[in-house]
Amino acid sequence: MSSEREAALAGEPVPTMASDAEPWIIQPKTGTLGEKLRELWRYRYLWWYFAAENLKSQYRKTTLGWFWMLMRIASTVGLSSIVFGGVLAAPSDGPPYFLFFVAGTATWTLFERSLLFVTRSLERNRKLVTKVYFPRMILPLAATGTGIAFFVITLVVMVGAIGYFRWTRGVWYVVFGPRLIVALLAAVAALFMAVSVGLWTSVLQLRWRDVRQSLRYAMPFWFYLTPIIYPMSHIPEKYHWFVRLNPMSSIVEAFKWGTIGTGSLHPQSLVISSFVMTAVFLGGVWFFSRAEAQSIDKL
Repeated sequence: MSSEREAALAGEPVPTMASDAEPWIIQPKTGTLGEKLRELWRYRYLWWYFAAENLKSQYRKTTLGWFWMLMRIASTVGLSSIVFGGVLAAPSDGPPYFLFFVAGTATWTLFERSLLFVTRSLERNRKLVTKVYFPRMILPLAATGTGIAFFVITLVVMVGAIGYFRWTRGVWYVVFGPRLIVALLAAVAALFMAVSVGLWTSVLQLRWRDVRQSLRYAMPFWFYLTPIIYPMSHIPEKYHWFVRLNPMSSIVEAFKWGTIGTGSLHPQSLVISSFVMTAVFLGGVWFFSRAEAQSIDKL
């Protein structure tokens, strides 16, 4: 203390203890949306790796493998079409009800399967994300690979049904031409919607494990609010505004219109759906970027 006092009297700087220094704060690097996209592109090879791992994990120890995915889709669609189309006599606006139902189920399956796997993407890889750095948004994007696989299998069932009805009835229940582009865009929109919602639920699933279970209960209600088992034309006009608030309604209708010629493209519904999906996506990117690091640190 005497040396410090002598230095102060002499006008020399007095050394301070380490505890008196300002603390260092280490913060994650932030960047613009363009920088995040470029980083995702640099790590694009991880998309294929994680997507393949998700698919292999589904039936890794089974003997029949991919056959179970085919049976899961075919049996569900077949039984549902018998119940709704045969027993309850639900209308189809022209084509056989099985084909009507499988066409409506295609984009819904893509959305539902993708969303459920995206929701668990961070949780399933929690040991990896706490040890190795890579853009965490790769995981939700890669989780859509399983939904895409289910969608492809649903298309296989749909093509088989089209061929069967062509052979038995001599009618092509399919639209050839530019309308197929609309169906492709509808599938992309369903995938986009799954990622948009999944950016929220994947982070929340890390904090509260009830999110996945809650989502499983909510999806059947969402399913019945979407014109899959019934055509849009049989909904009373006074309820159309409510149905158009559901982005999946316009997606399902667009896919059916572009493949089997049923359904309708309502401009107002398309605008509302586009606005809702864009808002959910931008909000999801913002929320994911802000909250995923904090959630992972608490694992």
